Amino acid sequence: MAHLRPTAILTRPAGRNTVLMQALGRAGWPLLECSALEIQSVPMVPASVIPHPEAFDLVVFVSRAAVAGYQHQLPEDYSWPQQVMAACMGPVTAGAVRRTFGAGLTVLHPEGAASQDSEALWPLLLAQQRLPRKVLILRGQDGREWLSEKLLALGVTVTVQQVYQREVASWPDPLCVSLRQLAAEGRQAVWLLTSAHGIQAIVQKLSDLKLLIWFEHCAFVVTHERLRSVLAKALGRELGQLCLEVASPEDEAIVLCFDQIFARLNRT
Repeated sequence: MAHLRPTAILTRPAGRNTVLMQALGRAGWPLLECSALEIQSVPMVPASVIPHPEAFDLVVFVSRAAVAGYQHQLPEDYSWPQQVMAACMGPVTAGAVRRTFGAGLTVLHPEGAASQDSEALWPLLLAQQRLPRKVLILRGQDGREWLSEKLLALGVTVTVQQVYQREVASWPDPLCVSLRQLAAEGRQAVWLLTSAHGIQAIVQKLSDLKLLIWFEHCAFVVTHERLRSVLAKALGRELGQLCLEVASPEDEAIVLCFDQIFARLNRT
């Protein structure tokens, strides 16, 4: 007899889970959308102090939220200067940059299943014929300090601009009831975790709901190797005590990883 799949719980911000939910639903996964964070606009910034791309050699977008946030800060009719290169940490964000600022824009990023982080972007920057002298990093309220420090150490002028705000998401009562029911029935769930900030938010929310013991015995799909240790530390557990798999951030890779988790659970 076929085993029933556990509940897939997706924690990316609202609006970022639609395609993945459809794919997992077709594969027979029960689903819950349980956003860890809400992406909000930053308070209005005077136009006179917003850094424009033409003042830089390279503009780094840390995420899709950075693309949307920066577009909101620039004038509506802004045209991206051809001589200014963009960079990001993966193909998904690169696609958002091109859709927003022009299909012909040069966007430097790690390819495919390579690690999609600052460390993977760094050798691509060093391989350029000329190192950028002025770099603009577009981010939330923090993050990418490693990249800033590496650039500064080479004498590059770095400007950091906050273009969006991460806030812990509010969970509606029906979602909390569903989570409590899963825990009370001892039912298995597989959580998608995509950022350190998101993990911290989830752990805090579940602690408030007194569901951490159940959460510790769930399974997890994380979208970066580094998040394995972040999760273990947040729960006070050893890595070997957790059932988790690492997937690249693309939806197809995540679906495959969920199926791998399902197969792994059926073997235990």
